[in-house]
Amino acid sequence: MKKIIAFIVALVFMLSLTACGRTMDNITSDMESMGESVVSGTESVIDKGKDAISDDDQKSMNLMAGITANEATEAALKHAGLDKSQVRDIDVDLDRDNGRLIYEVDFNSGNTEYDYDINAETGEVISADKSKD
Repeated sequence: MKKIIAFIVALVFMLSLTACGRTMDNITSDMESMGESVVSGTESVIDKGKDAISDDDQKSMNLMAGITANEATEAALKHAGLDKSQVRDIDVDLDRDNGRLIYEVDFNSGNTEYDYDINAETGEVISADKSKD
């Protein structure tokens, strides 16, 4: 009799673990479909929006920037020795890094990806990185 009860308890325990696993998978896929990312290998969830800059903050940063996004792009292209006709997938974002405004400028040319940080007040290249695909 004790063996039967132990077997039933073990069976119930295994079924409950299986149900929990399915539930977590469903929660994970639901959260990903709602625009949130799930950190693989852990059960924690990171909301992409928590570090997002509000529209008002973005407008304020645009007013504080000494150069435009186009000027930041031109500075990065000049540093790379390329012109606009030689690149594709240009992405420019105005952001704050260690208290200063920077433009993050990314683009591709051939099989090379370029990543630049441009000082948004002066147009100076702060950092440059390129990598082959």
